[in-house]
Amino acid sequence: MKRSTEVFILLIICSITLAVYANHFHNAFHFDDSHTISNNLSIREIKNIPVFFTDASAMSTLPANQSYRPLLVTTLAVDFYLSGQTSPTPFMFHVSSFLFFLLLGVLCYYLFRYLLQQGSEVTENRYIALFTTAWFLLHAANAETVNYIIARSDLLSVLLMVAGFVIYFYSAFSRRYYLYLLPVLAGLLTKEHTIMFVPILFFYHLLFQQPQESLSGNRSQFIKTIFSSVKVMVVPFVITMAMFLFVRSMTAKTWTPGGYDRWHYILTQPAVLFHYFYNFLLPANLVADTDWTVVSSITDDRVFAGLLFIAALVAVFVWALRQQRTRAVAFGIAWFLLSLAPTSLMPFAEVLNDHRTFFAYIGLFIAAATLLRNFLFTPDDARFARLKWPVIAAGVLFLTAHAFATRQRNAIWSTEKLLWKEATVKAPGNGRAWMNYGVALMAEGNFAEAERCFIKTTELWPTYSYAYTNLGVSKQYTGNPVVAEEYFKKSLALNAAAPVTYSLYGNMLLKQGRLDEAAILADKGLQLSPSLEPLLQLRSAIREKKQQPTPTQPAAAKPASTPGADAAGLLNQSLAYYNTGDFNKCIETAEAALKIKPDYDLAYNNICAAWNRLQQYDKAIAAGEKGLVYNPDNQLLKGNLAEARRLKGR
Repeated sequence: MKRSTEVFILLIICSITLAVYANHFHNAFHFDDSHTISNNLSIREIKNIPVFFTDASAMSTLPANQSYRPLLVTTLAVDFYLSGQTSPTPFMFHVSSFLFFLLLGVLCYYLFRYLLQQGSEVTENRYIALFTTAWFLLHAANAETVNYIIARSDLLSVLLMVAGFVIYFYSAFSRRYYLYLLPVLAGLLTKEHTIMFVPILFFYHLLFQQPQESLSGNRSQFIKTIFSSVKVMVVPFVITMAMFLFVRSMTAKTWTPGGYDRWHYILTQPAVLFHYFYNFLLPANLVADTDWTVVSSITDDRVFAGLLFIAALVAVFVWALRQQRTRAVAFGIAWFLLSLAPTSLMPFAEVLNDHRTFFAYIGLFIAAATLLRNFLFTPDDARFARLKWPVIAAGVLFLTAHAFATRQRNAIWSTEKLLWKEATVKAPGNGRAWMNYGVALMAEGNFAEAERCFIKTTELWPTYSYAYTNLGVSKQYTGNPVVAEEYFKKSLALNAAAPVTYSLYGNMLLKQGRLDEAAILADKGLQLSPSLEPLLQLRSAIREKKQQPTPTQPAAAKPASTPGADAAGLLNQSLAYYNTGDFNKCIETAEAALKIKPDYDLAYNNICAAWNRLQQYDKAIAAGEKGLVYNPDNQLLKGNLAEARRLKGR
């Protein structure tokens, strides 16, 4: 195959992938995107980039999630800067992630091609590598990572690891001077699982750089072969381990994986690995958040079934060692198991996550490509000559099915409501899924169904504080402030380290005029998360209200058209008019702020709240919906919009 033909086919594959993912670029923020992107003020200033490399708290507004990933946060800050918006919107983040994904696909082609050549140097390896690349880019399971913006940590770290392998394979100069480790070290600044590069490289050296007979000879020869490969890995291991230890030392002390008992968590993982393997073959069970729990005993049938699966993988690994043509199968299995080791041995809050497989599946693609090549291209090539057109037709249908499934996954990820509704169906035992679905319903003003979802969460997870937080929000906007306060207090009793609860509870107290109590909550929340935007907005609103005159002494504010007034100043004037009951002036001044700053979501919030007071609910809804276009995570605006919808339907 000519190089120009090879490049042309790769461009076609990338173009098809773009067409398949065309419906995902405006998909919403989800899950951890809120505290790492939407409400994370750290990424809103490009000048903060040096801070990302010295302060892990820039990663997230939640202390428990403040891992040290400065390169990842830098890419988020660059995306926000390029978007030109005043608050994060998903489009530019999706564009960057997708470009990383396409680049990874191209690198995977060279990875697949090289490894196929190690088993059998046939010209058809390029075609198999191209097909496998298309499969990788269109595989429905990978859509879970591409659609979930903060899962860029997986995408970018894997891109850098694969770049390390490609450089190692194709450049003797880089092997000699360890230059292939540069992207790997960058990967460690994106996600810690990049440390598995060296163990995987060890297996590559063992399987492909040692004499073939050394792996099938006597025991002493086999041990010598292993030590020979270990010796080659000493320098890469020392360099990457030093970087890994540095990353761990920089991680915030508040970070926690949030996991279960380690022993029972590990016992569950063999069954989890089978689930991942099944989704690779048939990605029909994909879901944003599962309801899997750890096994309660070693006698659980999931443990036995999972161990049988691991034994089967090991048996295939041993079988594949025997011939050079099949060793890439063994390498792919080693890649699959090693890449999942970090999340299998360290107990995380979620027993499994479908986006964790993004790294691991590359190993299965390597193994599958090798098996396909060996099946189709026998030494005499008679099989492919006989099956050529049926095989091509089957391949096209296979890729088309994945493309269709990927577009379906994109559609599911388009909104919070669709994503979490699916989760309640596929994972009905997951309390968080019910709660998040309820939040989406509450944003539409459907408080009755939302409360049903929140109560379902408390039944499944009685100590899950966020369910009570959201019950408090719901009761607040349905006219039950006393009950709402009880729920907020219960939430804080269960989890006093949840900044968002302080924000939402404080906002309710602010509306009730209980400024000192609201200020205490704002201060406590900001001690936990100094850069959480809703808390900063709450503190600003409290200070502004404290400075306002009493209703008998109306504010002597200048008209909204005062020359030289900036958007922030007009917003403060608007709030002053609102607090003194002059709702028309509040709207007029906020609209003036929008003339200066058209995407000012806080101005739309004031307009929405003022129209609610004037009982003009259609206008309030219009203002609220427009404001959420610019900042979908503005909790104040969501609450006022929900109130408008509720009052309109009363």
